[in-house]
Amino acid sequence: MNILIADSGSTKTEWVLINKSGEQKFCTSDGLNPYFRTFGQLSEAIREGVKKQLGETRIDEIYFYGSGSGNESRKAILANAIRENFKEADIFIESDLLGAAIACFGETKGVACILGTGSNACVFDGVKIEKGIPSLGFVLGDEGSGGYFGKRILNGYYYKTMPSDLRKALEETSDMNLEGILHKVYEEPQANRFVASYSRIIGTYKEHPYIQQMVKKGFEAFADKQLAYFEESKTLGIGFVGSIASVYQIILEEVLKERGMTLSVVIRKPLERLVENHLKKLN
Repeated sequence: MNILIADSGSTKTEWVLINKSGEQKFCTSDGLNPYFRTFGQLSEAIREGVKKQLGETRIDEIYFYGSGSGNESRKAILANAIRENFKEADIFIESDLLGAAIACFGETKGVACILGTGSNACVFDGVKIEKGIPSLGFVLGDEGSGGYFGKRILNGYYYKTMPSDLRKALEETSDMNLEGILHKVYEEPQANRFVASYSRIIGTYKEHPYIQQMVKKGFEAFADKQLAYFEESKTLGIGFVGSIASVYQIILEEVLKERGMTLSVVIRKPLERLVENHLKKLN
């Protein structure tokens, strides 16, 4: 039996093909968030990023964990796009948040969080999401995410509240033409992904006091709004997936500790843990 597993965000999707022998093959496609892509765009991204690489390999089951996959109508659009490329496979679509929870806690209880292009949190009972939080997205929420920090970086650059060395670094690595940026934000699709791309600087300059202070404030906003939504955040371990949480784990732990919360685990990429989980079921 061949099983295809996907971990999808708004920016990219990582796929891995596994079988009982433990053989694995990895593929990457664009992000497959059905809120930001049409059926045709979703199907094309799957075809170009995955189907062509796997060729005529028979796929028996597909387990897809993705952002924007919690809504039933959006899930149906995505399922049809996958089915167009893999007609014989049984398809199971779950939210990226459930994938994060399984990766962090396996079959135990905890509060699972995502800090990626966007952000989210839930209470996981070891099998399913027991409690969720309204996902307000890029414009109204996503505290502590790449999109959240990207907005603050652009804001700091244009209002000149950002130190000159960081402004210079942005000018050397990115197109900072305001007219072009506003066009992409307000007139082109996937503004969240574009804005989040500016958060790369927080990884490059992670020791800079301005960056560290900005990251801490972002984590505080996430803790005070999303984690505080659940009373379980004070009694259960809290797990995170995403590169931002991984790079700034020390600051994240400090912010949670100040609020009487416990950081249990940080996983940069959940796909490996998801593969382990599905291999156990195969065997």
